[in-house]
Order: sequence, then structure tokens, then C-alpha cells
Amino acid sequence: DGWRQGKLRRKVLIVDDSIVTRKMVARAFEKANFIVDTAENGVEGVNKMKESIYDIAFMDIDMPVMNGFDATKALRMWEDSVRPGARQPICALTAAHVDDFDREELMKFKDAGLDVMESKPCNIPRLFKVVDDVSPMFSDLSINAIQHSDEGHFDMVTA
Repeated sequence: DGWRQGKLRRKVLIVDDSIVTRKMVARAFEKANFIVDTAENGVEGVNKMKESIYDIAFMDIDMPVMNGFDATKALRMWEDSVRPGARQPICALTAAHVDDFDREELMKFKDAGLDVMESKPCNIPRLFKVVDDVSPMFSDLSINAIQHSDEGHFDMVTA
């Protein structure tokens, strides 16, 4: 577990309409010394990802207000225009069994801009592995986000 300990604490976002899922996943990551934010629908999740950079966001697919596909598409469009080259990793959480998906279903996830898929109920050790596998790619960008509250957007500086 040493990879989770360091000078900079890692940060995750959990976007799920189920309070049980949000609490269970949040508790596990908080115990591992992560900074954890939560959102209960896609609109809240997109807004949080516009305001902050996360090592990864775990995004439920089936949610009210805005589902995980639409939320991811909205974020990807915003990223392309406001912070090109800085892509927030997103792991889809779906009640369907991922191994049972056919190619067409898998393409729907890819086309939405989702990076990884995990089945629910959540397997916490697998979610930690997803963070370990995905976030180093993102962290290597060495992104500094400076928010201009008067303009409501970020200026991205890559090292």
C-alpha cells in the first residue's frame, strides 16, 4: 500500500446516485489516505471535474438528471475547448457484468470517452488497481490548474 502514501495525497471523485455506493467507496479510499469528493448525478460530477483535477473519477452509468454517458461526453467536449491535452480519467461503474458486453456495447463506452469499466457491486481492491493503472498516465502530465473565478475557467500549464 505504499504507493498510496506520499507527499501529495491522491484525489478521487465518486459520481453515483446510490448513497450506499458513494459511502462504501468513499470510506475505502479515505481509509487509504485519498482525498474523496462525491456527487449524486452527472451534472454535479461534471461541475466538480471542471473545478478540480482528480486522479480518477468513478462514474455510475444509470443516474437521474444526467447519466454517466452524457456526463462524460459533456466533460470531454469541455476539456477539448477549455483544457486541451488534459484528459480526466473516468472509470464507468455499471450494474451490468462487464465481461458479458458485446462489441457494440463496449463501443458505446469508448465513444462516450470512458477509459475503464467496472461492474457493480464495487470490488474495492479492483477499484484501487484501476487508480494505480490509470492515474500514473494522467499524473505524468504534471498539470497545474489555476482557476480564475471571475472568468469561471481554468488555465492549464503543462510542465
